[in-house]
Amino acid sequence: MIITIDIDKLRQYMLDNSYGAFFIGDFGGALAEAADIENASDEELVEMAERQGIDLRRFEV
Repeated sequence: MIITIDIDKLRQYMLDNSYGAFFIGDFGGALAEAADIENASDEELVEMAERQGIDLRRFEV
């Protein structure tokens, strides 16, 4: 099934979560992940979210 998602909302959610890693001590990892999220195409972002187990239905429009 194909759904349409709000990519901007998904990207912001993923950025918020990657920056959260900064506060638990993984500063380098958080910066690298944030850069990957910011530079990812829409398709790459969806693939990253799926690998992280994010429920994309939360971002359905």
